[in-house]
Amino acid sequence: MFSKTLTRTSTADCSVQIKRLKKALAKTDAVVIGAGAGLSTSAGLTYSGERFQKNFGDFIEK
Repeated sequence: MFSKTLTRTSTADCSVQIKRLKKALAKTDAVVIGAGAGLSTSAGLTYSGERFQKNFGDFIEK
């Protein structure tokens, strides 16, 4: 199968940025990643059902 999308065979074009990121991550104590609801939805989590009722019952009552 062939793709019409050109893909790069190397990360050489961004190796400087990768090295800079690696260096910065090595100095950190923690990394915080922010994500919206779409990320959890794509992972299969839903906002209904038993899990939701168990963990967010007080919000459901309100």
